[in-house]
Amino acid sequence: MIKLDLHVHSTYSVDGRCDIKDLVRIAKKKGIDGFALTDHNTIEGHKVLSRFRRNDVLIIPGVEITSSKGHIVALGIRDLIPRGLEPAEVVERIKEQGGVAIAAHPFVLGRNPSLVFSAKFDAVEGLNGRAFFPANQLAQKVAHNLKLPMVAGSDAHRCDEIGCVFTKLNAHFSIDSVLEEIRKGRTTIGGKPLSFPKVLWRSLIKVFGK
Repeated sequence: MIKLDLHVHSTYSVDGRCDIKDLVRIAKKKGIDGFALTDHNTIEGHKVLSRFRRNDVLIIPGVEITSSKGHIVALGIRDLIPRGLEPAEVVERIKEQGGVAIAAHPFVLGRNPSLVFSAKFDAVEGLNGRAFFPANQLAQKVAHNLKLPMVAGSDAHRCDEIGCVFTKLNAHFSIDSVLEEIRKGRTTIGGKPLSFPKVLWRSLIKVFGK
């Protein structure tokens, strides 16, 4: 059984505050077996991150794509998919690359709740570390109703947020095995999201650029 954080940002995201060189070290310190680097609309960090790989931390290449109806996390892709496309086209392009398409935090305040119904996703992010009540609860209910697998990701924008929530899978220590377990719905989500005051405070800091 391995424990992964499937939604992590670095400074290659415009609002990210965790340096690439720190990601692997922090993941190991937090007791998780690996993570997906999912910066906003860029895969530039993947090349840099490869210099810090180690055999006991699984790194999954990913990206968080801004579609016309909301954010989509793509896992296991190598080529960047443009932002602004319809969700169905984004998902199709992810699957063409052999990746997994996840509806990210679909019910967070300010997001378009129709996202999760607008494409054939492989999974729903049922537990997002920066989402607060009732966003995660709604995501889990919809995933259950749609019979879609659930994953969890911290959505970390700062190093200390990594691993606060996680996905557990009975997978081999490889990207392909993890992706296949997600597709088959053999996942368990766990951990504790950040508190509402902390999310609010960090959102205010981001708005005011500090």
